[in-house]
Amino acid sequence: MPPRTARTVPSAKSVTPSVSPRAARLHASSLVIDTHIDTATHLLYRDPDFGARLKEGHVDIPRMREGGVDAAFFAVWIDEIYDEAAAFKYAVREIDVIHRTIEKHPDDLALAVNATDIEKARAEGKIAVLISIEGGRAVADDMGCLRALHRLGVRSITLAWYRSTNWCDSHNENRHGGLTPFGRDVVREMNHLGMLVDISHVSDSAFWDVLETSEKPVFASHSCCRALCDHTRNMTDEMIRALAEKDGVMNVTFVSGFVAGKPSSDFRPPVIPPREKLRDPFDYIGWPCPEPGPPFASLMAQFNHAITLAGPGHVGIGSDYDGTTQTPQGVEDISKLPRVTEGLLASGHSEVAVRGILGLNNMRLFRKTLR
Repeated sequence: MPPRTARTVPSAKSVTPSVSPRAARLHASSLVIDTHIDTATHLLYRDPDFGARLKEGHVDIPRMREGGVDAAFFAVWIDEIYDEAAAFKYAVREIDVIHRTIEKHPDDLALAVNATDIEKARAEGKIAVLISIEGGRAVADDMGCLRALHRLGVRSITLAWYRSTNWCDSHNENRHGGLTPFGRDVVREMNHLGMLVDISHVSDSAFWDVLETSEKPVFASHSCCRALCDHTRNMTDEMIRALAEKDGVMNVTFVSGFVAGKPSSDFRPPVIPPREKLRDPFDYIGWPCPEPGPPFASLMAQFNHAITLAGPGHVGIGSDYDGTTQTPQGVEDISKLPRVTEGLLASGHSEVAVRGILGLNNMRLFRKTLR
């Protein structure tokens, strides 16, 4: 892996005052990948100056630099007010804004569609931007649309979101008993095209159908452990082990409601205003909650449980920044990612294991899947 250029190596002081020199050095020299941020919705609806430190949201170029980020999947979130045809159109619009943002910031950002592109961007001191779709409704029940999304640069699809699609059940709705025959064909075609299948948000039955169908490793772009937080969005121990056995990666999310269980004195779940009182879809997924999230220890418990089950070679980071109203304390935006490095070291994990979790585990996966 090429070393960082001098321009992109954050100093120990610039990482965060609460991070130890050892953690700062390790984080700065590691490949750091976040497999799920919802920043594209912010870009589409607010048109912020992404090169400036923003007052809204969790992500911008300055904070990505401070967080030592080398690559991130910008997720195209599909609001479920859209039918299939409208979802495809919306996805194309949001993909377009990602491309235009990269073009506006050529010194800082570079489009990536595979592992080689990530390495090239890092060698040039740029942040690699990969594109994913969050919600299989954008496929519009048409393999031609799926292939068109691949041509536009999409390299991963979260097969469902809150509701089921016409071919894949979500964690919140069981209509098909998992994947339909067409859903299995979608998985096979994604394998063929070089797209990474994402099982976050799918139902348990759909998860097992995906593992049975896919000839390539798959991943959870942003999930947590159900044993620690009993939510249908989270993965059971059996699922985590099975994903690892197929050489996939579970990327731990920072969404407070999936990280922590029962509320405690230092954690109150967010209360989002009624949708009609929100400004736009970015408020719907990223409304800023004034209440503190769960303690940082709860997030580290999620990482440590996943590592115990899957092994350190099958765990990564999928924050869901810009797609959550509340994060654990201490990781309030993407600039705080070095706190995870500090927490993993404090938990007793080796520097080799931590480098894998920060990014190398996903790079191994990308080499096997993305084209």
